[in-house]
Amino acid sequence: MTKPRRKGATETFSVSVDRETKRTLKRLAAERFAGNVSALVTELAAEGARQAAFDRAWRWYGGPEPTSAETEAIRREWEEGWQLARKVKRGKRGEAA
Repeated sequence: MTKPRRKGATETFSVSVDRETKRTLKRLAAERFAGNVSALVTELAAEGARQAAFDRAWRWYGGPEPTSAETEAIRREWEEGWQLARKVKRGKRGEAA
């Protein structure tokens, strides 16, 4: 008896990695995707695409890449903004504004 195919168009391809990388991929897949290495690879590809888009935008901007400290400061500022937005949205006594 064969397993039914999952929904959605998929393709199979071969990737060669060293043993340690394979163990790492399987461990991460087990932690985050119930052991589904394909789902992990899909997420890694999406994150790679986001990073590439950021890199292109940053090169267009013309500045040097941000340092770790600058990146952390930007993220803190974003989080402060989100916290303020959530607070304003709640309005008085937790009601929506």
